Amino acid sequence: MTNLNTDLILHPIRMRIIQHLSKGAATVNELKEWMADVPQATLYRHLNRLTKSEIIYVIHERKIRGAVEKTYAMQEDNPYMSVEEPGQLTGEEHLKLFMTFLSSVTGQARSYLLNHPDPAGDSFGYNQLDLYLTPDELKELNEGMNELLTKFKSNRPSKENDKISLIQMLIPDPKGSDNK
Repeated sequence: MTNLNTDLILHPIRMRIIQHLSKGAATVNELKEWMADVPQATLYRHLNRLTKSEIIYVIHERKIRGAVEKTYAMQEDNPYMSVEEPGQLTGEEHLKLFMTFLSSVTGQARSYLLNHPDPAGDSFGYNQLDLYLTPDELKELNEGMNELLTKFKSNRPSKENDKISLIQMLIPDPKGSDNK
């Protein structure tokens, strides 16, 4: 990952666009449904930056009443971060990405909590569960979670479903810590 791409994806709105497109292709109207709090002009500006940087691509265009509707997608064979690249980032670069991620999550929680929340009736909650796993158990956990979530992650917004953000983080103890 180049520093240019890192800086581009670190913007909270662009990060949200990438997160949505990682689930599948979408038009601006579909993205707007997912990101109702983002003005349309702002959404277009960020889509243009991501497209020009080849982080996302226009995969389809169709004319609708004189306007062109574009469908945007991530390219699986050209992801914004390859499988190898996380291992090449420094701890400081990971921390910067992580802090941006947390900022985005905090914004989502703030939006919910300051707009007439119903924690008893909604599925809002947070916790921390410490697990002690062997490398094989961790692999089994990851594979099981991926299998479970795969059947739901392609769902699109509709009147029948509600958006729920599942935030998953795995944070190992620092090397050399006394955890035994």
